[in-house]
Amino acid sequence: MNKQGWSDEVFEQVRQGVYAANRAFTEHLSAEWQQRVLQRASELAPRDSACPRADVNVVLFHVKIPESASAVNAPDIRNIDHGLVDYEALIRLNIRVAHQTNPRCRVILITDHEFLADVVEADRLTIRRLSVNGAEPMFERVWAMAAYVESELFDAPTVFLDSDAFLLRPIHNLFANDFDVGLTHRDIVGQMPINEGVIFANTLDRKAVSAVLRSYLATYLAIEASPEVGAIYSNVRRWRGGQLSVNAIANGGQVYASSMDNGAGVARVVRLPCSAYNLSQIGEGEVRPALRDRCVVLHLKGSRKHWTERLVDVIGCAG
Repeated sequence: MNKQGWSDEVFEQVRQGVYAANRAFTEHLSAEWQQRVLQRASELAPRDSACPRADVNVVLFHVKIPESASAVNAPDIRNIDHGLVDYEALIRLNIRVAHQTNPRCRVILITDHEFLADVVEADRLTIRRLSVNGAEPMFERVWAMAAYVESELFDAPTVFLDSDAFLLRPIHNLFANDFDVGLTHRDIVGQMPINEGVIFANTLDRKAVSAVLRSYLATYLAIEASPEVGAIYSNVRRWRGGQLSVNAIANGGQVYASSMDNGAGVARVVRLPCSAYNLSQIGEGEVRPALRDRCVVLHLKGSRKHWTERLVDVIGCAG
């Protein structure tokens, strides 16, 4: 057993799942799904009322998960019940933190017709409500991301964040670098190298970004049909499919995809260290003001979600 309590068998299952997903990697999204993405992009289109341009867009996606689908039981995720997490409080806090640390950002919440029904749009908060399948949250998120980069909402460099991933510092300077998509990478034995909780999309070449996100969705659809993946992870549309797919697009065309053929050119896909851009491997006592000098994004995954009171003290965004 290792420090995570996993057996060698679980390690092997995770490895085989990643390898099987890599073999399913594809850049080809069917014509039917391209049309579905464009239809959803039209549903995300800005309205005349309040869509100011920002230095950075922060995109949050969350939908209400039915009780029948809230429990997660996969080889590498055991006995987690999302129904026990107050996601409304997490999203409200995430919005406050983003506005506090990135005053010129616009937060875009993509959700269903029920979640946070009392929250209304404001100058720096845009809400788009879609008809989605709450029992397939991971698949719906990737579909929404692919639609977002095809939509008029994609008018500024963008960071896609998990509901429990928080911006501790201004992020706009990152996008001055020459890349199209940024993925966060970690070297932790037994865990998937690329974590889907934080993804960056630049605006230097929107077609290149769209190509990567279409590949992300196409690969998701491909791994869903993989018997090898299905033997390890059941119902990947519900859980783990996005994680497997993002690792596949990072390893499919090139090793960690320093570049990816997008059909007309090359999409520049870079790896960014989780230690700076998607930090989660820390102790509760490390959530203090000095953490803002250490990382840009703090990801309170799993049991760390109850550290939010400490985070409020660090950022000073109570209210």
